[in-house]
Amino acid sequence: MRSYLLCLLAAVLATLSVSTVQAAEMNHTMHHDMSQPAAMQAPVYHSQGIIKKVTPQAVSISHQAIPDLNWPPMTMQFALPQGVDLPELQVGQKVDFTFSQHERGYQIVSLTPQH
Repeated sequence: MRSYLLCLLAAVLATLSVSTVQAAEMNHTMHHDMSQPAAMQAPVYHSQGIIKKVTPQAVSISHQAIPDLNWPPMTMQFALPQGVDLPELQVGQKVDFTFSQHERGYQIVSLTPQH
């Protein structure tokens, strides 16, 4: 009986040991994935449009349809990235631009005037 209990105890300890290692690996993987910057994880979309309004924090663009998002043509505001030099923007100017979704909405990734 005693050897049976020892075998049972060894099996339980082995199972707990494996579960602990798996949980630690999963926690490390989740922590690593969550530490990736959101911009690296967010898809980037491309469109063309016309500048309607410019503020220090945002730009409003009347853009073409964006099929990847199932969006019709519309005018919307995009946040400008901090610390990134963009060309001087003028109301009425045609632009090519890329953007991605962030926790506070949509943000310009790149913006190039059309000639």
